[in-house]
Amino acid sequence: MKHSIHTDYHFFMPAMQFVLDCEGIIIDVNDFTLDCLGYEREELIGFSILKIVHEEDQDDVHKQLQYLSQTKPNDVHTLELRKVAKNGLSLFMKDFVRVMQTGEGKSVLLITCYNITKHKRAEQMLAAQKKILEKITQGIPVAIILHELARTVETIDPDAICSILLLDEDGKRLYHKTAPSLPKEYIDAMNGFYIGPNAGSCGTAAFYQETVIVSNIETDPRWHDFKHLALPHGLRACWAVPIFSSTKQVLGTLAIYHRQVREPTEEDLEVIRTFSLLAGLALEQAQMKNELLESKQRYQSLFEHNQDAVFSLRLDGSVSSVNQAAVNISGYSRDELLTMNFQPLVVPEDLDKSIELFEKAAKGDSQNYDIRIRTKNNDLLYLTVTSVPIVVNNQITGVFSIAKNITERVEHGERIREMAYFDALTGLPNRRMFQEHIFKAISEAKRTSSMFALLYMDLDRFKHVNDSLGHTVGDIVLQQVAAILQEEMQHKGIVSRMGGDEFAILLAPIQTKEEAIDTANRILRVFEEPIQINDIDLLITPSIGIAFYPDDGVDAETLLKHADVAMYEAKRNGKNGYYVHSNEVARPTVEHIVLLSDLRKAIKNDELTIVFQPIINVLTKKIVAMEALVRWYHPEQGIIPPNLFIPLAEESGLIVPIGESIVRKALKQQQAWVEEGLEPIRIAVNVSVKELQDQYFTRRIEAALQDIKAAPEWLELEITENMMIYNEATILNNLRRIKELGVRLSIDDFGTGYSSLGYLKRLDVDTLKIDQSFIRDCPHSHDGRAITETIIALAHHLHMNVIAEGVENHEQLQYLADKGCHEAQGYFISPPLESKQAKLLLQKGIN
Repeated sequence: MKHSIHTDYHFFMPAMQFVLDCEGIIIDVNDFTLDCLGYEREELIGFSILKIVHEEDQDDVHKQLQYLSQTKPNDVHTLELRKVAKNGLSLFMKDFVRVMQTGEGKSVLLITCYNITKHKRAEQMLAAQKKILEKITQGIPVAIILHELARTVETIDPDAICSILLLDEDGKRLYHKTAPSLPKEYIDAMNGFYIGPNAGSCGTAAFYQETVIVSNIETDPRWHDFKHLALPHGLRACWAVPIFSSTKQVLGTLAIYHRQVREPTEEDLEVIRTFSLLAGLALEQAQMKNELLESKQRYQSLFEHNQDAVFSLRLDGSVSSVNQAAVNISGYSRDELLTMNFQPLVVPEDLDKSIELFEKAAKGDSQNYDIRIRTKNNDLLYLTVTSVPIVVNNQITGVFSIAKNITERVEHGERIREMAYFDALTGLPNRRMFQEHIFKAISEAKRTSSMFALLYMDLDRFKHVNDSLGHTVGDIVLQQVAAILQEEMQHKGIVSRMGGDEFAILLAPIQTKEEAIDTANRILRVFEEPIQINDIDLLITPSIGIAFYPDDGVDAETLLKHADVAMYEAKRNGKNGYYVHSNEVARPTVEHIVLLSDLRKAIKNDELTIVFQPIINVLTKKIVAMEALVRWYHPEQGIIPPNLFIPLAEESGLIVPIGESIVRKALKQQQAWVEEGLEPIRIAVNVSVKELQDQYFTRRIEAALQDIKAAPEWLELEITENMMIYNEATILNNLRRIKELGVRLSIDDFGTGYSSLGYLKRLDVDTLKIDQSFIRDCPHSHDGRAITETIIALAHHLHMNVIAEGVENHEQLQYLADKGCHEAQGYFISPPLESKQAKLLLQKGIN
């Protein structure tokens, strides 16, 4: 039955639809209904339709159901009523009801509902304004008018509780004039309170003479002294707007309370602003002696003092009246506007839409839309327009249009988009905008056969500023550097912040290369003076690379790359200087320097990751350790082999931050596995000579263990055998302190270098790793077997663990087991794995 109803009567159309039995019980609803009302299907099916009908409309619906049960099938009936969503929001709906017969001959009601809330709100607003204005002009006492006004607000929004408070003669205290739905205890408790900066919603609105929105009375500081009065009565939100006289004096406030925590919509704000104006009119009428003057001022308060432009239009589109805001917006005088049609104001692209929507409003259908107009001065303005029909004696005589100027909001949105081209910290053009300037410079240089220069600048040792003084000071330094560069360049070049502590300057056009070199020298001289921050003198020095168009590139990417490469050459040559890109000098090292530059950025951007290669017990085949290996996934070049970037890191000293990062990542992953229920295993991490030559190496390892709360006995640091030949005090001291921390020590690639065997015991080495070059030829090579078995025997005699690297087949693994090797790793056992794969292997074990 349901399938038949859905198919025949468009049950999936974009309108709320219900199927009821003749007693009003809901049989089915469409998904659109559930979305609009916020209910689940099972919360409606089987319940009376009255569950979602406003209580004031339920009697009418009940009578309608009785009537429909006696009507003929297929007759269509219409009615308007309010439905209530699950969140309590009331919606005005226009219902089309048809009595249908099911396949079994039973009568059901098919109801299609259209949301006319906005239309109804517009009708109510117009009717209410008309009604209140009529009462004002009739001289009805102000107390009755204000009471009617509050009731009208509550009718328009049934969830609202409206109150109007008036200031005393001294303008310091507020008293309730009318509040038909507020509890008397609350009114009595609040009467006579002083206005001020934290005097609830109304007291604050009157004090600051502006709208005050409090969406949560319980948490808003402005209600701190009053919430104990409001909350017991279920009042949770309060929005207040001042009531002004025609001379902009505050007479009181109009407030709307809600029993739920909520923010107002634009429609809500329109209601309270409109009715505050009406309240102002009513109050001013009571204060005026001259009826004619009172009527005039009421009109001015409603019409002339409206902050939005108001146009009264005849049915042919000609202007019959305007307020001052319309004059201000359009740039035309009032007399000029009264001789015009609205159409010449609208830009041609929006004219057809404007005419169509005006005609709909003229037929009784209120409209809201955005258009653009041209002022008398030819300025382009963006307006949002509400057009409603003017009804006199049940006849539409014109259209009332209220136009709000939203140009600033639209332009603000455009400014937000422009922010994508500027650096938020310094206000300088960012990389994206700088590249566009380069594109323009290239185009102009091609056209004029001219030359320009790029200067790429990096602050020397800026990381030390952040590390020692904090990022806040670092940001101030960057802002001051930006200001210095802007001052130095002024109109001579375009300065950009490329990211981090890197800046770039475009000099276009230039006559000779010496102009760019002179600029670089001037910048270097400027930074000879320290930057003062918080009584601290910081000497900030730059390294500058220079590239020229067209000699060093004919596109933006190449020019920036070569300027960047030149900057790193300046750093390599001692920092605090400049370097001019030279194909003859730089070509052999360009790839090297570019990769080093990318590696430096990869460290900054945390692009380096780790993989884990399992180490197993040779006899039990159980995984007993994981070796953490660094990997670099370049965003453009893909995987960079470790044997390519590790030497660069060693040479440049970048291996130190890389090493610390790898230790921390490995320890964090180890802790994560333990927290996920896996047994703890050793984590082995390689350590370079550069790291051990750093006197702070052990301190960083200790800090990592403490920060991550990792047990030191599960960390094993691997050093190469050749490291012993350095015999440096710093290295030996670091190794001793590592052992004092309880961290394990392993000699990697044992047998390939030269070292004193005495160091093995003096440093309390835990593990020897047999280099894979010896394992590769086992068990068939005599020399391979001899060295391998010697190392295994040495480890046994010295009570050390021994690991064989590079195991590639079962025969090698069996040979190692026969010779007493403790542990092994290699591609036969498992290749290096990402953390998720390694976790799965730890869970299921080696097959």
